[in-house]
Amino acid sequence: MEISRFDAGAAELTLDDVDLGEFVRRTLVARGWQDRVEAHLPPPGTLRARVDPRRLDVVTANLVGNALRHGAPPVRLTLEVRQEQADTWAVIEVCDKGPGIVEEAMPHIFERFYKASTTRTRSESSGLGLAITSENVHLHGGRIRAANLAGGGAAFTVELPLNRDMAADDDSAAGAR
Repeated sequence: MEISRFDAGAAELTLDDVDLGEFVRRTLVARGWQDRVEAHLPPPGTLRARVDPRRLDVVTANLVGNALRHGAPPVRLTLEVRQEQADTWAVIEVCDKGPGIVEEAMPHIFERFYKASTTRTRSESSGLGLAITSENVHLHGGRIRAANLAGGGAAFTVELPLNRDMAADDDSAAGAR
């Protein structure tokens, strides 16, 4: 159903002001991953952003879940702020020490129904997780990329804009009251 919403242009953000570090920590705790993931998060109250909490939870859970299933320990999640010219980004990076992503798969990794390993064709996964993750990131005006690490493993990086103009969202919320 989510893919149908993206295709129809009906997917919308329901924005809320959240403490990103605390939000990511809660996502890990809710799934029982806090002891399986090395989380490097900013101190509480230092990184706030307007995001769609449900969609950001899906992004975080898909990336960490994939690292735990297909990678190898340690799985690390880092959340930080990066400045790029006039833009400020919240950057979530999930890395593992597994076999990485085969080079032939790299251009297709965010495509629907794509599975990087032919041995996974009969797995429980649908091949939609990274496609949905990518759509949710783009809906936020963000960017996502995958890479192999020099010492082995894969890294998925999500960049979400922090200096987005939310005046229109604030006005529409005020009009709904």
